[in-house]
Amino acid sequence: MISFSVYAFEEMRLPMELLAAMLIFLYPFADKKPHFIPKAIIGYIVPTLLSLLYFVIFGINKETPRLQILIGFWYLLFALIAPIYGRLCFYISISDAFLFGGLAFALQNIVYNVFHIYISSRLFPYIRSTLIVYIICTAIFTDIIYYIVYKLYRPILNASNGIIIEDNFKSILTYSIIFILTYSILIFYQVILKQGYSAFDQLAWSTGSFISLLILLVQYNAISVMIYSEKTQLMENMVRNSEHYYELSKEHIAIINRKCHDLKHQLKVLRTVSEDERDAYISEAEKSIIFYQDLIYTDNEALNTILAEKGLFCREKGINFNCSVDDVDLSFIRVSDLYALLGNAIDNAIEYTNKQTDEKLRSISLRINKNNNFVGIQISNPLSYEDNLKLSNIDGSDINTTKSDKLNHGFGLKSIEYLSQKYNGNMEYFAYDGVFTLQIIFLLPDITIT
Repeated sequence: MISFSVYAFEEMRLPMELLAAMLIFLYPFADKKPHFIPKAIIGYIVPTLLSLLYFVIFGINKETPRLQILIGFWYLLFALIAPIYGRLCFYISISDAFLFGGLAFALQNIVYNVFHIYISSRLFPYIRSTLIVYIICTAIFTDIIYYIVYKLYRPILNASNGIIIEDNFKSILTYSIIFILTYSILIFYQVILKQGYSAFDQLAWSTGSFISLLILLVQYNAISVMIYSEKTQLMENMVRNSEHYYELSKEHIAIINRKCHDLKHQLKVLRTVSEDERDAYISEAEKSIIFYQDLIYTDNEALNTILAEKGLFCREKGINFNCSVDDVDLSFIRVSDLYALLGNAIDNAIEYTNKQTDEKLRSISLRINKNNNFVGIQISNPLSYEDNLKLSNIDGSDINTTKSDKLNHGFGLKSIEYLSQKYNGNMEYFAYDGVFTLQIIFLLPDITIT
């Protein structure tokens, strides 16, 4: 005779195994939210205790067989706790929450079918006669299966940048439908087809196990392809950026060479000109010196190098480059990443403003400031009337770029977003009142990267 405590454990194991599976997938690659441990523990315990309400629904279902489908919706409700739990504890997209929620349900379903339905109910039914033995055997079997899947998925997930699928309407709709279909296929036989331990039922649970395994393998391959493709495109984009920065550096050197050439001839002329003309030239030279001195903004050598380079280029092109930099410590960002992040962002603004003929539009503003534990970087430039109309409704994820190379520009923004997320930051962009703004906010780390 199986005790009620065993039945209670069998209901509690669904959220326990499901949420543990979610952790298996997300822990290797997703950034954890603040207060991760209490959120993870509370989010684990509450659904586990709520699962005991199943017996109330089972009683209703037992008295009214036509409401048997109600149990199916009950399990759907508990299946939904997986993506909710993922979003509660980790910084992941909604699409990723549904993707890994489906994978977690497939993994849990394998444990349920193989161990709870076949091993403990058919091969060794005496396991269920003692609760403590049942719990230990369940834990051992689950740990083995989960460890195998963890070792399989961990390398490819570690290679990601914290996001597998970016959110947009299409991706959210697609992966929510895939999640529901995965649930429906795997739970259908348990609620509708399960009739004791008939031959048909054996076919049902074995088919469910095979489908679950197939889902895990297919999604493993799909995720590998997505990550490899993204990495390849990012590398190609970095190569393009390197070529772009090389061309810019050549142009900057050419500017300095012209200045030196002009200075050489002007020094010769100074020997022959009048004193008034000599004073006028000296005044102009002093203005240039003051300009170069003004390019020193902070004690951060890398930041000064970037801003000096961009400021010099903007001055040569007749672009007004305004900088406001507070006393901010950016040493938590590696020099190469800081150069790529700011260089890419400022270059996007330069490329747009340099095409404008209206002097009012040839302006770029950069502000770097600190507020409590947050560092904000904001780059903005005015928009033409036409572009302001086009961009007034952008949502931060779908910009209609004016660049001819839209793919490269898109991955330019992806590179900025990738580097932002690498340092626990968030990137967004928006157009408002005729101004386009790119904004990056970092949460300062406790330990500085050296």
